[in-house]
Amino acid sequence: MLADTFSGYSTFRSPEFKKALSQIGIELKYQDEFDQTKRAEALNQNQADLYVTTLDQFLKQKPQGKIVGLVDRTVGADAVVLNTKKFPSLKSVQDLEKLKPGQYSISYAADTPSEYLALVLDTKFEAFKLSNFESQSVADASDAWKQLQDPNQNLAVAVLWEPYVTMSRKQGYTVALSSQDAPTAIVDVIVASNRLIESQPKVVSDFLEAYYRRIDRYYREPNLLKEQIAKDGNLTNAEATTVLNGIDFFNSVEAKEVDERSHP
Repeated sequence: MLADTFSGYSTFRSPEFKKALSQIGIELKYQDEFDQTKRAEALNQNQADLYVTTLDQFLKQKPQGKIVGLVDRTVGADAVVLNTKKFPSLKSVQDLEKLKPGQYSISYAADTPSEYLALVLDTKFEAFKLSNFESQSVADASDAWKQLQDPNQNLAVAVLWEPYVTMSRKQGYTVALSSQDAPTAIVDVIVASNRLIESQPKVVSDFLEAYYRRIDRYYREPNLLKEQIAKDGNLTNAEATTVLNGIDFFNSVEAKEVDERSHP
């Protein structure tokens, strides 16, 4: 399975989840692949059976596979963060209008939810215009977070996802806009290759059953998910709670309802 550092994917990295899968005869090998195009190509070239991505990227990449599961909607877990530490006058999205166009940079992971959120917010908020910034595209939100902290960078804005949104807020940066301002924009999905679906449909269904069983348990025992996200992102429990507030996970009932509406 290919994915990235987003906290919403932490279950797929969880040793407990991998152990649960091994008990039903499924070995899950997780790997980060920050390039969305390479994720899809790996599926197409039989180098991966599953990957996690966003709905907009699935439609853009058109992989040789199908959406088999829903992971989450982000409702604040992706965000536009202002470099208040370097530019103290940047305290709200309206302050961006005071910057001279072309003199400051924005950093985000290209072809990811970060870029998509930036494009969506660009159309929704007059004060946030991508054309006013020099774009610095990076591979992953962790890279944008590093750039934001670099005093040698003339970076006014970074678009991040969790756990980096919470880290930035803790260190004194300003979260100006987020996926909460565009709550239907980012939906994360599980994609399986056509090859796997056709040759081993039971493996796909068993994998999904195990995944949603774990998510349903997290709904009943939310502290377990909080602990998992804290461990995955090296966060405190309080920080993990903030991360969780920005992610709306699909449980088994919700995922089934969406699937039934899509395939009446």
